[in-house]
Amino acid sequence: MGSRKRSRSMGSSLSSVSFVAVLVVMMMIMMVLSSVDYTVGAFVVVSRGTAHARQTHHRLLLSNNEIDTCDNTENASAGLSRRSAWMAAAKSASAALVALSIDPLPSSAADLVVTKYPISATWKAVDGLNTMEEDKKNFVGFDAASYQAMISDQSRTPLFYKVMADRIQKGTAKTVLDLGTGPFAIFAIKAAELGAEKVYAIEASPAAAQLARETIQKKGFADVITVLEGFSTDLELPNNDKVDLVIAEIIGSVASEEGVVATIVDAHKRFAKNPALDESWIPSRVQTYAAPASYTLHNLFGPPGFDWNKLEGEPVRFNCRDMGLQLFADPQIVEDIRFADILKYPASNQKTLVYTANEDRIKANQDMLVTELQANKLGKAQAIRAAEATAASFTGMAFWPRLILENNDDVNANAAIINSRKFPKGGHQKSHWQTVVPIMNDRPVPLRSGDSISVNINFSVGDLQTPASYKVDGTVASTAEARPDGDLMKRPQSYNTTII
Repeated sequence: MGSRKRSRSMGSSLSSVSFVAVLVVMMMIMMVLSSVDYTVGAFVVVSRGTAHARQTHHRLLLSNNEIDTCDNTENASAGLSRRSAWMAAAKSASAALVALSIDPLPSSAADLVVTKYPISATWKAVDGLNTMEEDKKNFVGFDAASYQAMISDQSRTPLFYKVMADRIQKGTAKTVLDLGTGPFAIFAIKAAELGAEKVYAIEASPAAAQLARETIQKKGFADVITVLEGFSTDLELPNNDKVDLVIAEIIGSVASEEGVVATIVDAHKRFAKNPALDESWIPSRVQTYAAPASYTLHNLFGPPGFDWNKLEGEPVRFNCRDMGLQLFADPQIVEDIRFADILKYPASNQKTLVYTANEDRIKANQDMLVTELQANKLGKAQAIRAAEATAASFTGMAFWPRLILENNDDVNANAAIINSRKFPKGGHQKSHWQTVVPIMNDRPVPLRSGDSISVNINFSVGDLQTPASYKVDGTVASTAEARPDGDLMKRPQSYNTTII
């Protein structure tokens, strides 16, 4: 997309969820080692939403052999799901053995021992995502399937069209700028169809810009729409023109990861006639929410057969409908970016968030996982044990975006808002944006209801030359017993333990 010094990556958007699940083979399985298929299931590493498919490669360690795993784009109607992953796993004896090896957490204890587990993750916005040409590796890039996924997202595109119609047809937006127009130039063309007198469409990718020109020509709007090729920060509008309305759908799965802050700061100064008005922008405000999460495969697979540290900080990107990822505390806002006053937005966003593991959520997550696993042919006992371990464990912080197209003092109202997960609880739903989860400990941290998770957020939104960077660290104060050595959780000697 041509609006910022980074263009959207397939990686930051995709609703297809592919997983690579590597089975830990033991005992009698070793007797039939040659016949075992170690790549069962799917590893959810996706890009922006339901079909922002970026093809991400993760290097994972299985039985001392490195294998590359690549996620695939999910089409509009289907794609690999956790359900299909479990179906494959449940058909093998090794999956049953792994599930049986999970010891259920104790339900009570005479003395509650508080173990403080350090957690941390650091990554850059482009990590694991497709990038542009060789000389633009700091900028996210998309392919045709990714663009099509964005267009097909029914929670996104129709709502953009509705708000555009409200602004343009009432006569307040006669000139329009579309930042990051893409090869199909859908928002630029819609603006022309709605009656805008002049539309500028900026696109960074030369190939996408050329396709946009051809599409606009076919639609008969070449006299209304001017395509400008390059990064918006390097361009001037003809005759130093300024516009009534700026459309900027350059929002990542962490809202800032596609360079929206630096891009809108520049557009605020140079392109918008009335930049301090919410009506000058679509969207007018974007947010990132976060909540602590548990991940099924993180519980089932671990050393020595499977090494999560091989991700090296790169987050896992989940389809927002993936039931293998569960939240066990209420979401909180991490980023809140209002375009009209973006000049006040800090280059470094730092805050501390404290969460409490919620009993009702843990129980609901466990019940859902038992049903899901049994539906995919896992035995009841194994399903219960796997569900108990997953529901009462911490894998990492989950992040996802929310777009407010028309700013309103009450952003909870039923207004023009796009939620990639259900609001306000963060439930599963279809979206082309994905949920971003850095794995923050090599093994899941066991916990109980009432345990606290404290995280320090340090998000640097970057400038026009460098991608945004993200650091999250903190502590899980757990009263749950550590899982036995050689099982799913090993308690390092460095953990700080107290009795309450």
